Amino acid sequence: MIPSAADAEDRDFLGLAGRALLITGASSGIGRAAAVAASREGARVALVARRADALGETASMLDGEGHRAFAADLAEHAGHGELFAGIVGEMGPLDGMLHAAGEHAAAPLRAITAKHVNTLLSANVTSSVLLVKAFRSPKVRAERASVVLMSSAAGLVGEPGVSVYAASKAAVSSLARSLALELAPEGVRVNSIAAGIVETPLTARLRRTVGQAGWEAIEAAHPLGVGSPEDVANAALYLLSPAARWVTGTTLVVDGGYTAN
Repeated sequence: MIPSAADAEDRDFLGLAGRALLITGASSGIGRAAAVAASREGARVALVARRADALGETASMLDGEGHRAFAADLAEHAGHGELFAGIVGEMGPLDGMLHAAGEHAAAPLRAITAKHVNTLLSANVTSSVLLVKAFRSPKVRAERASVVLMSSAAGLVGEPGVSVYAASKAAVSSLARSLALELAPEGVRVNSIAAGIVETPLTARLRRTVGQAGWEAIEAAHPLGVGSPEDVANAALYLLSPAARWVTGTTLVVDGGYTAN
């Protein structure tokens, strides 16, 4: 028998109710959108970002109960163990982690410095490696768990002026594939999302950098237009959920058609 529309609406397709999810970069953009969406699905959310005031704003937007906010600078890699211990102490084992925090900086080759390279690699790659390392501990995560890392469409295609950023995001996609194989025997799935341009505070900075003509060219390169944080958040929730239990080691492209050109 084919289910009716009413039956479909009653089903909890994602199955996130009651699950504990850690979301970094939860103070704005994709991280905030994912936290709000997860709470509406009944998940308990651990919010992580540097600014306590912005985390408080996100927390005020969440549905349900059991959420916690943890102000932390993820660039302080040595503090990850203490951070996870505090989160698990308050929320119990974690069912999933979305690492949405990251750094974007545009620079032509002539202006790139070692500091520029090191900053982006540390924020986007080193943090991803060490956060997954901390998450995979049996003391931290549930028996079956999921990790989603944020890559970028810029890591899949060439784009002038963002070579180091693109390289760092390509590394994240590659990292997710390798970690997926390494952690599959432990019951941990690892995937990444290659997002196109969405309207976030980082994007506002990019718009100022490239100017009006450059921004119009970026918009034109996305057949479905520039996206919203919610567009990417919805994809992240799917990968975090039991609905994606047979999905690991993939890079899910969510880019409004940008890489189809």
